[in-house]
Amino acid sequence: MLQYKEYYMPKSREELFSLIENNDRTFDIVSGGTDRFAKERTPFNGPDFAVDISGIKDFSVIESKSGFITIGANTRIQQFLDEPKLIDNVPILRHAASYFADQQIREIATVGGNLANASPCGDTIPCLLAMDATLHTVMKNESGICMRDIPIADFIKGVGKTALSKGEVIQSITCPILRDYGCAFKKVGLRRSLCVSTANSAFLVKADETNKYFEDVRIAFGGIGPTPARLREIEDKLKGNLISRDIIQEMVAYIPCDIVQSRSRREYRKTIVRNFFLAGLYESLTEINIVLS
Repeated sequence: MLQYKEYYMPKSREELFSLIENNDRTFDIVSGGTDRFAKERTPFNGPDFAVDISGIKDFSVIESKSGFITIGANTRIQQFLDEPKLIDNVPILRHAASYFADQQIREIATVGGNLANASPCGDTIPCLLAMDATLHTVMKNESGICMRDIPIADFIKGVGKTALSKGEVIQSITCPILRDYGCAFKKVGLRRSLCVSTANSAFLVKADETNKYFEDVRIAFGGIGPTPARLREIEDKLKGNLISRDIIQEMVAYIPCDIVQSRSRREYRKTIVRNFFLAGLYESLTEINIVLS
């Protein structure tokens, strides 16, 4: 078990930063803490104390407004499977959540923790990248408590590395509500149960009003390098094109040769990217009742 010397559970942002400011020792910011358990070693040699932000209401908000939904960092992965507002407005995260560990872990793990951990195989990360999500962080400086907006594309800097400054905490994430999109989430790992992704991917597809042409396409991959990747060139080539198996097959040739940046199992991951690319697009189209012959 984790053996922090001290454990704090602030109830407000002010209390949170008071704890951080008045301690010169090492600390962890936790909400669910599942990633910390995964990294546990015996004897425990982690930080001196833990600050549990799960009781701060500002970090638990879920609200939709003007075509966008804001999801608090404390939102548990299981909520994407249970809460109608999340199921209706960010269905791609429901797809990802259904593959995320088991229910026991999903009831504890949070979307903010999955982002802050910055694992190349974090299951929510390609979904949020595909949606062009924006992270809202909070910190305290000489002017007081302030917030910063970070596009998801700029947040992950490498394995376990993020754009967060010292003492800065993820408060929430805002995503556009993408109505009438078909979506798919694909992942593969070393086992069928409690699978940690070797690679994963997220797909969002919208057809025009005739259901014959691609209006919008969003494709993101994780687990194939130190940072997640968008296939923006292919997205642009598909937009406005006739929806067909031929055009989708043609796009395989435009998958960048260097898209896989992982040091291990490179050829295997390249095969995964090609196979997921095809399966993800077909599944997304099927969700909006477009079945290609």
